[in-house]
Amino acid sequence: IANIINLMTKPRWCLGMAGTRRHTFGNLVGHVKGVSNMKSLSSWTNEQFDPRLSWEDVAWVKAQWGGKLILKGIQDVEDAKLAVQSGADAIVVSNHGGRQLDGAQSSIEALPAIVAAVGEQIEVWMDGGIRSGQDVLKAWALGARGVLIGRAAVYGLGAMGEEGVTKALQIIHKELDVTMAFCGHTSIQNVNTNILLPGTFPTA
Repeated sequence: IANIINLMTKPRWCLGMAGTRRHTFGNLVGHVKGVSNMKSLSSWTNEQFDPRLSWEDVAWVKAQWGGKLILKGIQDVEDAKLAVQSGADAIVVSNHGGRQLDGAQSSIEALPAIVAAVGEQIEVWMDGGIRSGQDVLKAWALGARGVLIGRAAVYGLGAMGEEGVTKALQIIHKELDVTMAFCGHTSIQNVNTNILLPGTFPTA
């Protein structure tokens, strides 16, 4: 009921959404054999998980591709080291939003140990739970050299389209600047764990 009442206060947005075409994964539907709608896409996706895949396959992909290879979904030190050995150029510490294992360690908890183990050999990024500029700064302070931001962008897109995405990123950027200033920094390159309260963050 609360959602219905909320929608009633936004008739322009509702009419705009009602007039849009049904969204789908355009890069797959209609291009992959047997995938013509969301139901068949779900079945096809489930068939793509191959338990025989190994780190040798990652090295093979790297050799075939020849370009930069970034591995997402690294959650522990052992996998991070194997990623380096496989030839990856960067890794993304991520638990995929907890969709695979909802009891998995959070990305921010796993980050420090991974950075300590391989941060000098490979660029480490992080995703999951980044909702503000303050979150970006915390991830940087713990060693991430980049973050992936999805939900804020999607919220902006849903609310205002392309303009909303731009607005969401501008808000995060401003929050990052303000938070950094409150911590006494004008350059992110000088930010480290000294900005964090002792005992409030995981250590390697």
